[in-house]
Amino acid sequence: MTVSIESLGTREERDELVRLRRDFHEHPELGYEEVRTSGIVTERLQGLGFAVRTGVAKTGVLGDHGQGTRGLYVRADMDALPILEENEVPYCSRNQGVMHACGHDAHTAVNLLTSSRFAGSDPGARLRFAFQPAEEGGQGADRMMEQGALDGMDAALGLHVWNSIPVGKVAITEGPAMASVDDFTIRVHGVGCHAAEPHQGDDPIVKAAGIIRDLQTIVSRRISPYDRAVVSVTQIEGGSAFNVIPNEVVLRGTVRTFDADVQRTIHDRIREIVAGKGDFDVKSVTQVLVNDPAMCRLVRKAAEAVVGPENIIENEVTMGGEDFASVLAAVPGCFFFVGSAGDGGGFPHHNARFDIDERALAIGLEVMTGSIRNWIAEGAG
Repeated sequence: MTVSIESLGTREERDELVRLRRDFHEHPELGYEEVRTSGIVTERLQGLGFAVRTGVAKTGVLGDHGQGTRGLYVRADMDALPILEENEVPYCSRNQGVMHACGHDAHTAVNLLTSSRFAGSDPGARLRFAFQPAEEGGQGADRMMEQGALDGMDAALGLHVWNSIPVGKVAITEGPAMASVDDFTIRVHGVGCHAAEPHQGDDPIVKAAGIIRDLQTIVSRRISPYDRAVVSVTQIEGGSAFNVIPNEVVLRGTVRTFDADVQRTIHDRIREIVAGKGDFDVKSVTQVLVNDPAMCRLVRKAAEAVVGPENIIENEVTMGGEDFASVLAAVPGCFFFVGSAGDGGGFPHHNARFDIDERALAIGLEVMTGSIRNWIAEGAG
């Protein structure tokens, strides 16, 4: 890391970023349950003199500030995950079985400090700071949009701390950057019987094992190696006793792609594999996240001023999904990654020992602030 954190913002801002992030980390809340978090957000935005709307998609908060013909949507997600934290830190989760294992505590802190930098005067545009619930599979972005969160907005910005890259680097990817996400369920049918007399039934566990095996051949044998795709089975449910063959086994998993044709091919192949053995149901969770090149250039200019051109990563593509994709399908924008892995590396997102190098907070604040100012200046010019 080459950037000096002490040169970013004021000591008071850096301390407040850490304090807020640790407070949110200690008190994580699941999607649509972010009552405490949204209350803190609301109080701070009102204190800044923003026009505040609460209860958007149940727990979402919008803070509007500024005048002008152009509107910019600046979003942070607030929800945590149903994970039992294993970190031994002073700010470890106090809510048993709930943890900020993806960095949304950091996003909320950064967005609050960013908003404070634009308070007190008219920035020359309409800025809407959005604090969104239920990003983790709850489609909170879509629910907020349904309730008018994007009304009057012309562009959007969002960030994500990213433990796949070291602190001090910023990743900005033009075009597709995050995959679409499908949630699938396969119900494997059988006929239950005594485990000592398996010939009297029709074992769904054996069928399910064959289905899981065959699913792993889709990407390797039915999808071009030049196309990016993932098929993962993540849950297996079936059986109630050691000596009983059940009537049904339920499989759940996910499909990730960057291309609609590839997505359809995978769905069709799953149906072929399951045919005659059970039922296949799939629902879309998020679409492909596509960054606008012009907005990316504004963010890159801001990031270069903070971390230097040598610390910009231009093609950080992930099979992870993000519901901010729905926002970027409606208005041009950029969703960028702020490196948050410490000098010794770090645990991955959604891990029970996930944590970030908090130096990433000040970097995120400066890059987001600069990106907003670049967008305002572009319109003024």
